[in-house]
Amino acid sequence: MDALILCGGFAKRLEPITLFVPKPLLPINGRPILDYTVDAVVKNGINRILLSTNQKFANQFEYWKKNRECTDGMETLEMLVEPTMHDGEKYGAIRGIHHAIETMSLKDDLLVIAGDNFYDFDLSVLMDHFHKTRKPILVTYDIQSLEEAKRFGVVELDGNKIVAFHEKPDNPVSTKISTGIYAMPKEMLGEFKAYMDDKNNPDAPGYFFQWLINRTEIESTSYTGKWYDVGNIDTYKKVFDMHL
Repeated sequence: MDALILCGGFAKRLEPITLFVPKPLLPINGRPILDYTVDAVVKNGINRILLSTNQKFANQFEYWKKNRECTDGMETLEMLVEPTMHDGEKYGAIRGIHHAIETMSLKDDLLVIAGDNFYDFDLSVLMDHFHKTRKPILVTYDIQSLEEAKRFGVVELDGNKIVAFHEKPDNPVSTKISTGIYAMPKEMLGEFKAYMDDKNNPDAPGYFFQWLINRTEIESTSYTGKWYDVGNIDTYKKVFDMHL
């Protein structure tokens, strides 16, 4: 399995901090957010880790990458740089995934993780579920607030099966949300191209899963530990010195 960590956004809601530092490299308890994600991936034996970012912050990610490899010496990270310099040019998550699949010739099962996730979830739970079913699997989380759920992709479940997906709904039907962590079998990587060829929304993954749910079964691995989308100043203040 390959792992693709998405770091191509410009984090407008965290400005002015993110005018100078990309969100995945912001420190939490003295370490970049991205370090925790890579740790979780390496722990589960995934050897090929790809980092997708933009041209504006490419040098900062290259510096982080070299420092990480020299310090830990335990993984080789590949970088893919999208030719974008500001928010108006950004690819969006789904276009970014499709671009990575095409450019890096990805042909294996794919684990995708949003680069601004901060969590203590053991990815082995997702991996075990995925290997048993060979279906697309999303990690979902009960955020326990309908108001908060408006900011995310909200799922409706029948057991482990996702029966509906609503991207940032005005009136959420549940507090179960997608975390931006999901696994796709290699046989279905072509679905990203099909979605883009249909000229669908290239940004939030929720739109892709709304489309995909009509073509195949998607399942959920529910998660009950600590999980944060570091998307605004208030959340960043909350987790700034947090220990997982």
